[in-house]
Amino acid sequence: MQLEREFELEVLGPPDLLLAPEKVFARLPGLVGLRREGSRLSGQLCGEARLLGRFCFPFESEFSGDGPVRLRPLPITGARLWAELGGEARAEEERLFYRVRLVLHAELPEGEKWGTRAFRRMAEAALENALKKSLLSLPRQIAV
Repeated sequence: MQLEREFELEVLGPPDLLLAPEKVFARLPGLVGLRREGSRLSGQLCGEARLLGRFCFPFESEFSGDGPVRLRPLPITGARLWAELGGEARAEEERLFYRVRLVLHAELPEGEKWGTRAFRRMAEAALENALKKSLLSLPRQIAV
């Protein structure tokens, strides 16, 4: 299963934050464990769904450039749930503008019987609803 969404975010803060995505994204609900090592950003996108409980999608991205800055998702291997976090950011005076692309991947069992297939469809719907709710709760503007 794969879910993809794009969103925009305006950040009130100095232009040097373009090179500190861990500080900017730390203000967004659901992003936890953010770490930056050199030009790599990693963390998890976590949420809750009634059917599934709490779930987390790990991600790792690499950023480059100095304006605009590009965030490129890196592959994650060996996980059943993972995310791709990518996009682009630019600065204009004391404002940063982000266009973010988020892709969630979930390896759910196909199911051979109708009950397992029905559970898969419910799990996919629960994940999609949780993602929609998370994106709707994101502020369109934050101050750092």
